[in-house]
Amino acid sequence: MRCILILATTQALQPPAPRALRQPLHATSNASEDPLQTLQTNVDAIWSLPGTGPANVRSRMTRERKEATHATLWGKKEWDQQIAYRHGPHRRYARVLARSIYSPLMRGLAPTIALLSVWSVFVFQKKLTITANGLGFLASPIGLLLAFRVNSCVSRFHAAREMWGRMTFACRDVASTLSACSEIDAATKARCGALLAAYAWCAKAASTFEEAPSQVVRTLLNEEDSTTVLKARKPALACLSLVRKATIALPLGHHVEKELYHSISDLNLLYGGIERLISTPLAPMYMRHYQRGLLAWLFLLPCGLTKAGCSTALKLVCVVASAAYLFLGIDEIGLQIEQPFFVMPVHALAEGLTRDVVEELQH
Repeated sequence: MRCILILATTQALQPPAPRALRQPLHATSNASEDPLQTLQTNVDAIWSLPGTGPANVRSRMTRERKEATHATLWGKKEWDQQIAYRHGPHRRYARVLARSIYSPLMRGLAPTIALLSVWSVFVFQKKLTITANGLGFLASPIGLLLAFRVNSCVSRFHAAREMWGRMTFACRDVASTLSACSEIDAATKARCGALLAAYAWCAKAASTFEEAPSQVVRTLLNEEDSTTVLKARKPALACLSLVRKATIALPLGHHVEKELYHSISDLNLLYGGIERLISTPLAPMYMRHYQRGLLAWLFLLPCGLTKAGCSTALKLVCVVASAAYLFLGIDEIGLQIEQPFFVMPVHALAEGLTRDVVEELQH
């Protein structure tokens, strides 16, 4: 009886065992769940998170309210709006003219055009004149400088579109290669697919100078991988590094291994191309030089037209305003697309890349 009492007293005096702390939720899966299905669930959960929407970095002058723009992915509706008119091209021209008042480019240039119009009236009243032939000599080099500048900006825009296309191809290629290899377990496939999706969103954020999408990364990746990626100076490259480490020791055939590593290296190269485009603009000195020349020519244009015999102020204003809208509009368009990722639908491209990777892994 005494032994029982002593044992009961000893158990009562022992401190209670501490409770295990609950860990924060990350992209994890139970042993009974399919890892690829868990990846699909995690991807479906990111669309409402910050970082998966369009970046608010577009210029006011590139936002069209009535017409389709290059800032969205086009489908049949947009192409029909652009070219498919039953009654010939005159309907398209009429539509463009009728909706000129909605053009952000025209509204943005309106103050400058108004200033040149007022200057034209002043020149006509004061009869300020210069030799008209001199304006012709100036127009040729100014047009050449403007064309070279705009062509360089357009080439940057085309390069950016090609980079995103090749990035989508390389990610799909890695995912399809992993999916076709029966030697790779489903957990590794799902992890690599999540890393490829995280790479796309981190590259999208870097191209528009946004912070890394931490909530998206934590939803897609497990705790260890997400911590590694978010602590890195370049999160997109950290995702590629983890993909390479996850596949380096897999029992793959030589040709499969070579193709896989080349695709990962291509993704690294494409990210370097994005960094090159956003960090090295065209020479600002060149832009300022031809803009000074263009503005000088536009301010001298009323003087030359007055010398050439322009009879009324209204005619003078119409000619100067039309020339200013044409030349300044071309210059502004080139300036807006010089940083192509600000006007490209990079959020839609990243979304399409993510969905393609998931579908490739589930085949």
